Amino acid sequence: MKITYQAVWFPLGALILAGCAAVGPDYAPSSLASSRLPASFGAPPAGLVAGAVELAWWRAFDDPALTALIERSLAANHDIGIAAMRLEQAKAMLGESRQGFLPRGGAALGHENRRRGEVETPPGQPRRIETYRGALDASWEIDLFGRVRRSVEAARAQAGSREALLRAAQAGVVAAVAATWFELRGVEAELAVAADISRSQRDSLDLVERLVRAGSASEFDRLRAEALLRHVEVAVPGLESRRAASANALAILLGETPQTFKPPAGAPAREALTVRTIGVGDPAGLLARRADVAAAERALAAASARIGVETAGLYPEIQVHGSIGVVAGSLDAMSGAGVMSSLLGPVIRWSLFDAGRVRARIAASEAGAKEALIAYDQTVLRALRETDDAFKAYGAAGSTLGLRLLEAAASREAARLARVRFAAGEGIYLDVLEAERSDFASRSALAVARTRQRLAVVGIHKALGGGWEVCAQPGRGCGGAAGISSLHGGK
Repeated sequence: MKITYQAVWFPLGALILAGCAAVGPDYAPSSLASSRLPASFGAPPAGLVAGAVELAWWRAFDDPALTALIERSLAANHDIGIAAMRLEQAKAMLGESRQGFLPRGGAALGHENRRRGEVETPPGQPRRIETYRGALDASWEIDLFGRVRRSVEAARAQAGSREALLRAAQAGVVAAVAATWFELRGVEAELAVAADISRSQRDSLDLVERLVRAGSASEFDRLRAEALLRHVEVAVPGLESRRAASANALAILLGETPQTFKPPAGAPAREALTVRTIGVGDPAGLLARRADVAAAERALAAASARIGVETAGLYPEIQVHGSIGVVAGSLDAMSGAGVMSSLLGPVIRWSLFDAGRVRARIAASEAGAKEALIAYDQTVLRALRETDDAFKAYGAAGSTLGLRLLEAAASREAARLARVRFAAGEGIYLDVLEAERSDFASRSALAVARTRQRLAVVGIHKALGGGWEVCAQPGRGCGGAAGISSLHGGK
């Protein structure tokens, strides 16, 4: 096989020029959102400081049941599993894009049986001819204008966006499990209050009924006592329905069926949640930690790279084609030395007449990049808003809980004194009923305030975007859906 100097001159020259910069804009993430980002969160409520954000923040609740539920959810949650598989898809597409730097081709076998016309048949030659061909063909695109490089850049950014979305799913599931667990425990606390007040009201109703039989109380007093008992009891079905809904939501977060899931028993709730000082960092750290911000930034990088991919369509596509093989008129003749054939040369394709279509695609990709930039900016603003809302909700929840504690203590003591005074023959039973009604309302409100305080702490960490960092530790099962079952029964 003879390869001429002219056959390789052009490809070698193109290789020398292959170091040229790729067409299209070069993405620069460093300037994003810096002009609008505040230096600090301002003056956060008491208990929040500009310190390091805790990674496994749920451990501050000192609740082993919650920790176990979160670990189970990270391993079995379906939203996390879906995000993990989308990341695998993006990684596979990145691998395919990188193949653009390598030659492509393969083996080719052909057979042609053709009957020639009389005009094209040389004298003395048969009109029917057969041709057998076997060859190895290859082609290689010289990425002179960066089409392949921009394609890989876009695929890499897309994979980065999918990875950030996986982190967002992990952080979101952690926060959802904690919030659902505290809602469940809160409803159970309200049920405990209702059960306690119901026992007290039954005792009061028995007392009033004895007084009515003795002539010391009226039927009106008995009816008021019974009405208050029913008022407490009627709240129980709604609370039980809420408890079941919270348990079912927790089951779904853990990837289990609601019909078979049994939530673990939790420790009795304390009067007030004691949470050590919460470090909230600064706005710059918030943007670096929030996975949704990272996903939006990577999506913007991918959209920017796609402009280069489309812009490369305005320039020639240069490829080197090569082929080596054998051509013969019969299978027996293919083993002869004279049947070898070879080809090596450049191919230039330039879609000059498609420039209008290419420019339309460039305009569309530029609009897509602008959309991605707006979406990124909106994600940053949303992160700052959610953080500020969470800080204010935390301060309000702490203040409300403190007042509810005072209210519940006063109402409980007032109910006790009303019963003592009535038993001693002082006052009227209406005072007892009013005091016990206030006691029930204040104790129920206290249970709700405890729950809201815990949810406010969860809301802070959800807004800060933390929790997914623990999945970067070795040996942590955070892929969701319990390792992803095989579509083929594990084969």
